[in-house]
Amino acid sequence: GVTTLMASFSVYLVSLIIGVLHASCLFCFLSAGLSVSLAGLSWFGGMLPGSSLNEELYKGMDGNVLSDISELRKNGMTVGASSVGLATVMALGIFLTVDDSTSTMPSAASSGTLLASTSKTARFEENAPPAITTTSSKAALALAADLNSLDARMFGAFWCSHCYDQKQALGYEAMQTIPYIECDREGFNSKRDFCKEKDVPGYPTWEIGGKLFPGERSVDELREMVDEVMSSK
Repeated sequence: GVTTLMASFSVYLVSLIIGVLHASCLFCFLSAGLSVSLAGLSWFGGMLPGSSLNEELYKGMDGNVLSDISELRKNGMTVGASSVGLATVMALGIFLTVDDSTSTMPSAASSGTLLASTSKTARFEENAPPAITTTSSKAALALAADLNSLDARMFGAFWCSHCYDQKQALGYEAMQTIPYIECDREGFNSKRDFCKEKDVPGYPTWEIGGKLFPGERSVDELREMVDEVMSSK
């Protein structure tokens, strides 16, 4: 009975996979084949007494034994038929719910994509550089104005402590006017490809007047670099 139930249910499931879901499942096919094989052994391998028993076996048996054999065979047939019926009911239940399940798959997939996208954006926002807490001096503000006139920019990474110290040295107001380029691909608003194109050697790196100046610099050092570039133009 159990093997018949397994075989019947497996056949229904395989037909569901092929005919409704239009999918392929090697493990499912192998499992169904094994179930059908076990059921075949149960039905045709002699586990149930059948009418094809050699008549010689019936000779010498009394009526009670023959009656018991006949009753056993009937019970086996009943269990097998019940198993097929139960498997049919279970398969129909699954079949009737497939449409509802598959109809919600696009929306579920869209929701999953939206959640993944939101999660990715949230992760990048978490990778934003830390906030600048210092106030810019007059010298830093004048320096920022000259840096802007030279189309200067600062390359860095959100995790770079020297980049943060560089920003702190210039102050919040000055850094609001100086373009900052995030080079780490996991950083917020990353411009990694642009950093590769510029061949940025490390962080932080200043680009002033088309030239690269790697390393953290003090305000005075930046002033000297700016004056040198401006005097060469």
